[in-house]
Amino acid sequence: MRICVPIDYGMRANVTSLNVIVKNLFFELGKIMNSKKNFTVAGTLLSNLGIGDINLHYDCTLIPNMGGFRFPPSSTSNVKKLYIGLVGIDEVVLGEEVYMKKSDWEYNRPIIKREIKKWEERIDEIENIQVSTIAEQKQMEEFLYIPKSKMTVIPYGVDHNIFKPAINKNDARRKILSKLLLKNSPYFLHVSERNWKRKNLKRIIEAFTNAKQKGVAQNLIIVGRNRPDIIEFAKNKPGIIMIGFVTDEELVGLYKGADGLINPSLHEGFGIPLLESMACGTPVLTSNEYSPPELIKDGGITVNPRDVEEITKKMIEFAKDDELRLELSKKALKRSMEFTWEKFAEGMLDMMRIDLNVPKESKNLQFEKNFTYAYNRTIVTISQLHKQKDFTRELLQFDYKLITDWIRNYGFTDNEWRYYTLPFKEHMMKVTK
Repeated sequence: MRICVPIDYGMRANVTSLNVIVKNLFFELGKIMNSKKNFTVAGTLLSNLGIGDINLHYDCTLIPNMGGFRFPPSSTSNVKKLYIGLVGIDEVVLGEEVYMKKSDWEYNRPIIKREIKKWEERIDEIENIQVSTIAEQKQMEEFLYIPKSKMTVIPYGVDHNIFKPAINKNDARRKILSKLLLKNSPYFLHVSERNWKRKNLKRIIEAFTNAKQKGVAQNLIIVGRNRPDIIEFAKNKPGIIMIGFVTDEELVGLYKGADGLINPSLHEGFGIPLLESMACGTPVLTSNEYSPPELIKDGGITVNPRDVEEITKKMIEFAKDDELRLELSKKALKRSMEFTWEKFAEGMLDMMRIDLNVPKESKNLQFEKNFTYAYNRTIVTISQLHKQKDFTRELLQFDYKLITDWIRNYGFTDNEWRYYTLPFKEHMMKVTK
C-alpha cells in the first residue's frame, strides 16, 4: 500500500493545531513503515494531487487535518481512494456567534451553505472520515449530513516525551517566567488564537477580573496572536498578562509552571491544548459543551462557557483550593496517558484497512522501490515548502543529491521538518555516503 499525505494543508490554513496533527501522524506512520515494511508514506503538496502522473504512484491519499466545514478541494477528485480527518465545524454549528465581525458572517454564510450541499451530494467521493470524538461525529452527522457509517472515531495524541510534568512546579514556574522577563508569581494559562470569539476570551477576561477582585492570587497569562481589539479590551485589567506568540519550548514551560489552564471555549473540535496541559500534570477549566467533557473526563472542571458568573465561581474555587488542584492534576495526567500519536497512527492505518500483521513472506516485494519513491517525493516537497532555499534547478534536473545533502545537515534537527525527514534518516545516510 502506497499512501500519499499532503503535508501543507495546515500550513496553508496557518493553524498550529492542524500542523501538529499532520507532523505527528507522518512521523508515527514513518516509524511503523520502517518496522512493518508493508506500506509506504510520502509527503506531498495539496496542489499536486491533481497531477495524474503523481497519483499513479499512490494507492490512497490521506488528508488528516482538514479543519473547518469546507469539502475537500478539487485537486482531490483524481485520487484513487481519499481518506480525510475532519475537525472543528464551529462556524456551521454556532454560526454568527463565533465570527468576530457581522460582516465576516454575512460573507461566509452563503459559502457554508454551498459547502454543506457538497457534503450531501459528493460524500461518496470519500472512503472514510476520521473524527476525534463522539461529539464531533454527532455534529458532522447533524450539520454536514455525513452518514455515521462514513466516520471512524480516532482521538488525537500527545507527545509524552515533550509534554510531561515538571519535577518541581515552583522551579518550572520561576524558570519560564524569568525567560519571558516576567515577575515570579503563580499564574493560570490561557492558550488563545486570532479568533478570540471562538475562544470566548472576553468572557474569560471578565470572569478573571471578577475573581481577581475577590482575592485570587494567580495572574492570567494569555498566549497566542491576538487582534488589537481584544488586546485593548484586556488593557489595564488587573492580573492579565498578554504575551502574544511563544515558541513550542516556551509553551511547554508555561504549561508546566501553571496552576491551571483556563480554556472554556464556545467550541472545541477536540482540544489539543487541553490534552497538552493535562500531560504536563496541569488541570484544566474548560467548557461543558461539545468535545472537552469527553476528552478530559475527571481531569479538570467544566463550566457553561456563556455564564460569566459560573466561570468566575469555578475559577475562584480552582485558584484557592490547593488540594483540589493536586487531585485534578493526578487525574489529568492519568487521563492523558490514554492518548498517544502512535495509537492515532495505528487507528488511521486500520481505517484505511492496512493490515499490520501481514506475514513476512507476503509483504510487498516492491517495498524498496516504493520506499525510494516516497523518500524522493517527500524531500522534494520539503524543498518546495522551505522558503529559505531554492532548489528549482535541481528539481528540474531530477537531481536529488544536493537536496538530500541539505536535509541531512539541516532537516533532522529543525522542529518544522524533522517529523518528515527522520523516518527516512537511515536511507538518507546511505545515499549521501
